[in-house]
Amino acid sequence: MLTKPVRDEFVHAGDLTFHYLQWGEQGSPIIFAHGITANAFGFQAYADDLARDHRVFAYDQRGRGDSDKPESGYSIPTHAADLARLIDALELDRPVIAGHSSGAFIALYFAAHYPEKLSKLILIDAGAPVPWKTIEEQPAWLTAAINRLGTPVASFEEYTQRLKAAPFLGPYWNPYIDLYYEHDVYRRSDGSVISKAYREGILKDNEYNLYELKLAEQWKDVTVPTLLMRAGQGLFTNNDQLLPEGAAAAIQHGIKDCRFVDFPKLNHYTINFGIGDGPVREIRHFIDKE
Repeated sequence: MLTKPVRDEFVHAGDLTFHYLQWGEQGSPIIFAHGITANAFGFQAYADDLARDHRVFAYDQRGRGDSDKPESGYSIPTHAADLARLIDALELDRPVIAGHSSGAFIALYFAAHYPEKLSKLILIDAGAPVPWKTIEEQPAWLTAAINRLGTPVASFEEYTQRLKAAPFLGPYWNPYIDLYYEHDVYRRSDGSVISKAYREGILKDNEYNLYELKLAEQWKDVTVPTLLMRAGQGLFTNNDQLLPEGAAAAIQHGIKDCRFVDFPKLNHYTINFGIGDGPVREIRHFIDKE
């Protein structure tokens, strides 16, 4: 069931305008931060469940979706500052902060540097330094995600057919993935489509995440209860994960109050798209627990 957002709007936060979604109108707030090339609709599957008794928010980060796309300001500290301003603009009181992929980098940094602004932290398949050392060594799935940016495709049908060819997406395709990619592109007058994400900004973020971000230094400064969920299924190969087992163990050791759940049959993408109810069940248990 695709629960319709109660708000699909824009809000001014700092010098930028952000597009955001809200599902549910009562209960404690939770706000989701998406991955490096993603958009707010990637959390619809979580919202379908959680919005029954929580206010669930997701937003397009700067350079993504329908939010502003400035030429500068692409780094985890800047994204965390954007999130702080967004929380203030939406008048949220210490929401649960959840992040997936590089959104988990933002959430982790936010928890370490803005401890008074959140109640709990959820890291979805990320939170440790990436397991490659250079851009040239990054995995094929990340390279493919970035390479789709800035390149027109003749039709939306062709766009999705290319995506369905990926072994980590195609076999699991469902309405949540459809919705997500519908909001991934601008449709042009000639019928072609092009990703909404600002390629140059994403490239800057990717370089920052690899060469400058010191994630392990943030762990000791996280003071709120934390849930770490790992997707254990590889993407192109069995060992092709963003968060290897050893890295997940290091996070658990580094964050004082950290609950860990492993999902060996989910991958970095399917963990967000309603393939089984395990992830949302764990999130619900975590955020409702006193």
